[in-house]
Amino acid sequence: MPEPQPIDGRHTHDAVSDDKIEQLLLVGLDHYFAGRYEQAIDVWTRAFFFDRDHPRARAYIERARSALAERQRESEELLQQGVAAFHRGDAAEARRLLTAAIDGGAPSEEALAVLGRLDRLELGAQPAEPVRLSPNAAASV
Repeated sequence: MPEPQPIDGRHTHDAVSDDKIEQLLLVGLDHYFAGRYEQAIDVWTRAFFFDRDHPRARAYIERARSALAERQRESEELLQQGVAAFHRGDAAEARRLLTAAIDGGAPSEEALAVLGRLDRLELGAQPAEPVRLSPNAAASV
């Protein structure tokens, strides 16, 4: 005898689907707690193949998106602090902040541009090594 369909139109799930959803939720949580929010969202989204309206998957995805937004906000703040440190001449602090901003996901083009300027300034500030000519080369000059 076929299984009756619910009145609200949603499909019932068999035990295999429920187990698979639970497995996806757990794998996603592993990614989430490791700070890999994009991967967690990808895994939790797969739960929708089994249940389009799975409430836990939806809630987990929203939480991960919030964490991503916060990480982005923090990395952009580090970027701005790094640029400010560069402008006030604190090269070591600027490099630390800009590197942390890149690691956190800030727009790398701007951070890399400032880091490149830091590199050029530091290279220009180093005293040039004197060129030593060999005795034979000095005689031919």
